[in-house]
Amino acid sequence: MTSGSDDVLVTGVGLVTPLGNSADVTWNRLLAGDRAGRILKSSDIDHYEQLSRIEGLRLHGAPVNFRGLELVIADSELLSKIPQSVIAAWLSEPLVAMSIAAYCEAVAQAGLEDVLGLGHRENETRTAVVYGSSKGGLRTTERLSELIRSGSAADLDDRHGELDHSEIGLLWQHAFASDSATRAIAAISGAMAGVSCPVAACATGLISVLQGTAMIRSGQCDVCIVGSADAGLRASVIASFHRLRVTSRHADPASACRPFDVSRDGFLIGEGAGVLILESRRHAESRGVAGLACVRGGLWLSDPTGMTQIDQSGSIVAEVLRRSFEKHDFLPDVISLHGTGTEANDLAEARGIDAALSSNAPACFGVKGAMGHLLGAAGSVETILTILALRDQTIPGTTNLQNKDPHCKLRLTSASKSWPGLQRAAKLSLGFGGHVACGVFERE
Repeated sequence: MTSGSDDVLVTGVGLVTPLGNSADVTWNRLLAGDRAGRILKSSDIDHYEQLSRIEGLRLHGAPVNFRGLELVIADSELLSKIPQSVIAAWLSEPLVAMSIAAYCEAVAQAGLEDVLGLGHRENETRTAVVYGSSKGGLRTTERLSELIRSGSAADLDDRHGELDHSEIGLLWQHAFASDSATRAIAAISGAMAGVSCPVAACATGLISVLQGTAMIRSGQCDVCIVGSADAGLRASVIASFHRLRVTSRHADPASACRPFDVSRDGFLIGEGAGVLILESRRHAESRGVAGLACVRGGLWLSDPTGMTQIDQSGSIVAEVLRRSFEKHDFLPDVISLHGTGTEANDLAEARGIDAALSSNAPACFGVKGAMGHLLGAAGSVETILTILALRDQTIPGTTNLQNKDPHCKLRLTSASKSWPGLQRAAKLSLGFGGHVACGVFERE
């Protein structure tokens, strides 16, 4: 590709997903066709008994393996200046723990361990964070709600182990809000060039990438830590999505989410975190660092159809694609789909792509059949997987696709495929509330 003075590069990525606690493990298992969906156990989720009494609800999900995350965090030099009491509060909330682990991996890959968060003020004043979550610290929210209802810390102690008033204060400060993971990353990195927490449902992660890119191009920062996380395997989320009839009723959790298949009936809830290190080309080259990919740009639009509905014509999807591609003179070799496995989403997405690119239909893939729907984490996690596809010249299969819906006119395969010459990729993300986003990326 032809480099430009305003180029923004991805120099590091980190993942925590149901497929693995690193980017490479997740990527390799995805290419191998592994699936993370399983029957949930009482140890996986609070309020298990109450959920099991809901008629028709399948206690299925795609949980993260939290073993090992504590070791990653405990061994990280990046956290050496953070008080242990604060780290303990972070570890108590899955949202924050996943985010910190993904952050540590991304920073290490970018070669920034000796630069960020160690008192290098000249770097900190040029570093920003744009990191979102659609749900916030739900586990902490539930614990604090029980405290409020009980009226005493002692009552909460009986059900959740030892938890004194100072620890409750730390939970409130460091693990409760939507921006709890954002603030944790900002504290570790020492970022001073701006910190924000986008909340845009399932498009949160991709919009974070686009906002961070814009901040670098504006000159506000040289480095921007972007991404998103959600720990949505909570009773409230599972029950709510069941009531909305968007989760699968399939008996086998591994096969539950079947994007673009004629038999699809909804998604499987997962959890995870994705962190990307964005840098201006000038800054990366000054460090002698090569990028994984260049963020060409993108944009997001709004679909006013309804809070949980999408325009079934696909017109908004077509519009965001057209405008993104025209703005950047871009024609993708592959599109990473949102692909939730619901009837409405998949049909609207397919129609939009067909309307925008019918004469130049690219290859497409979706990953939610393998790892579930990571909700607010989906956009960042799937963007990272798209970048790895460019890096390795390989397109993942669309897991659980056995009989493609004939109304979804997309070029899909069920198995991973080597794709020499893969140079340009687009990522689509859609979210409740009408969020429709597209990002475009090019291999370095």
